[in-house]
Amino acid sequence: MKEPIHMGNDLVLGGYGQPEERRSWLAPKQSAVQREFQQREERAAAELMFNARKQQATAALRMHLTETAMHDVTDMVALARQLAGNDPLLAQELGKLVAEFNRQTARDIRSFGNGLGL
Repeated sequence: MKEPIHMGNDLVLGGYGQPEERRSWLAPKQSAVQREFQQREERAAAELMFNARKQQATAALRMHLTETAMHDVTDMVALARQLAGNDPLLAQELGKLVAEFNRQTARDIRSFGNGLGL
């Protein structure tokens, strides 16, 4: 008669020497405090990622707004020159309009995203 083979239960239950896929179900369950802590970490990481992506999108929109505004300012100056022709009085008055347009455009770019939830 053969002797029965005895295996040490402590090795099997502890997961030592077991493949990774078997260890996970052999591992002790997390306590409620550990689960809560892990959920907080996951939420914090998700919030950080969301904020980073939001800042990235806001920066891309601001860059696009700035590029578009620069083209608008250039077009405005060219149009004012064309309209003024050789008339110095008209050039002076159109210059005031162009300067105000430039100031307002710069103000819009600086304030982009302030108070809009962006």
